[in-house]
Amino acid sequence: MPSNLPDSVFSPRSVAVVGASSNPDSPGHDYVKAIIEAGFTGPLYPINPRAPEIMGLPAYPALSAAPGDVDLVISCIPADGVLALIEEARAKRATTLHLFTGRFSETGDRDAAALEQRVKQAARDAGIRIIGPNCMGVFDARSGLSFRPDLPRADGGDVAFISQSGNNSVELMLHGAARGLRFSKVVSYGNALDLSEADFLDFLAADDATRVVGAYIEGATDGRRLLDALRSCAAAKPVVVLKGGRTGAGSRTAASHTAALAGQRQVWSAVLKQAGAVEVETFDDLIDMLVAFAFLRPGAGTNVGVVGGGGGRAVQSADVCEEAGLRVPRLPGAIRAMLREKAPHLADWVDNPVDQSILAGSGVSGARVLEMMLDAPEFDALIANVGEDWVLGRPDAIERMAHLVDRFAAIGVKADKPMAFVLGPADSPDETKWRAVEGGKQRLTDARLAVYPSVDRAASAVARFVRFHAGRA
Repeated sequence: MPSNLPDSVFSPRSVAVVGASSNPDSPGHDYVKAIIEAGFTGPLYPINPRAPEIMGLPAYPALSAAPGDVDLVISCIPADGVLALIEEARAKRATTLHLFTGRFSETGDRDAAALEQRVKQAARDAGIRIIGPNCMGVFDARSGLSFRPDLPRADGGDVAFISQSGNNSVELMLHGAARGLRFSKVVSYGNALDLSEADFLDFLAADDATRVVGAYIEGATDGRRLLDALRSCAAAKPVVVLKGGRTGAGSRTAASHTAALAGQRQVWSAVLKQAGAVEVETFDDLIDMLVAFAFLRPGAGTNVGVVGGGGGRAVQSADVCEEAGLRVPRLPGAIRAMLREKAPHLADWVDNPVDQSILAGSGVSGARVLEMMLDAPEFDALIANVGEDWVLGRPDAIERMAHLVDRFAAIGVKADKPMAFVLGPADSPDETKWRAVEGGKQRLTDARLAVYPSVDRAASAVARFVRFHAGRA
């Protein structure tokens, strides 16, 4: 379905922040600073009746005083000033109004809900589309829009995220960036008074800067339109959806958060399945699946090879892989024959998952077995458990971990099968161990490889990933 978004949503020629402030602890300051630091090149007008300048930019006492037209207006003023702001925005030929402003229908107050409807009608009469109210707004890597100064701004992002929650949009960007995700567009749309998740999904379906789409949705006012938009977007690229308000308590909280009507869990699951979207249950699942779609090579088979970890961890890896829906086949004869040449005493002992402790001192590394599995047709996907505790216990842990990670990463970069890497948190107050682990993660994410904090999360993500591609096939 063609998008009906005005260009000013993601690519405004000029922006005004109404309620801009010199106070660094205020949202009005954050928006001005974030847009400057994100590299927006058009005119940016801070609007404040008492400040002559903000962040080095001349400030104006009212929107009407800003020179020239304004494409996008960001509102950080109280709700009772929005109706007058719409009239000023109309005079400035604005086509999009982002309402960071809250305290509308999400409060449950009848008068606030009535004001929200008057705002909707006034904006419609003025030909202005509304993002929000009660939301963070838009991040766009290409145009230089941003809603927080601390958001990652690396070039080359191809993951988009739309969220009814402002806080979730910030957290996903920050936590996702630590896992290597880079973002093309992020939208926090709050109460969805006008522009909704369906509008943004329609746009992202055809967005050439976006390859993977994530969404956090609490509720929708038009279920049929949402289904159509999800189906259209999921036909073009992977769409991963976390539904908020699945329980009674969650539904009640969603109503007070964004005035969303959450709906029944079973209905939502059926809609997402019918549309071809991937449903996840937790915020961690959401990030895990975005990492999978961003970095794993396509693959539809369920036979997984696992390398790394000691005996107990190997047993647990086998369990969690099968419980996730993957198959854990025995080592094929061809690999055993190669092992017999290099370490005869290991050939009939090592199996899948590969117990790293068995390989110690044999002359055969876990990385070499991983390479064998990569070449073996019996394995469709691989999980490499890089975080070996014995490495962290050495005095030169940082150097050893870097060498180990580089060896595994070289295999991952050339892999033509889905390959996930496991490097969990350093459960120690020791700074050397922490630096070794964090340095290893950075090396893997810099190589654009899928990194997970545990085998069970890697197995779950790989299983969903291959099921998705099997369904597409």
